[in-house]
Amino acid sequence: MRTAFQRAGLVVAVAASAFVAVPATADAAAAAASPTAVCGADGHSYSVVASSPVKFSSGAVAGTVYLLYSSGSGKNCVVTVKTSYTGTATFTTAQLIIQNGNTYVDQGNYTSYAGPVRGSAAGKCVKYWGSINTGPDGQAGANASGGRMSWGNCG
Repeated sequence: MRTAFQRAGLVVAVAASAFVAVPATADAAAAAASPTAVCGADGHSYSVVASSPVKFSSGAVAGTVYLLYSSGSGKNCVVTVKTSYTGTATFTTAQLIIQNGNTYVDQGNYTSYAGPVRGSAAGKCVKYWGSINTGPDGQAGANASGGRMSWGNCG
């Protein structure tokens, strides 16, 4: 009887430690998904200049899309950070559109964020957009989106 109780206690201890590890992992993923850290992986310092909630048609928020700028590199950067469905690979996008220039897109099945997408927009205006789908590959799921599809942050 005592042996069975000790085994049961061991199972409980293992289950409890596994439960405690989940928030630590989620916190680490959230810290790694800081838009300034994600964009700054190229060695430059970025500042958030605009952001928009990524929302479903119901109004529920699934994340945030950020537009950042680095005066050191002269580049804009876009990152879409998930606040819902984190840890689950869902089709997520980040898009930067430069007036009279290029469009940069990162899309795929991501667990915490899409991006960074970077581009030089000196003397030009930009648009930025992000989306989060509840299913993989954008299939069989609800789509949340947000950003700014009018020209702004010109300079």
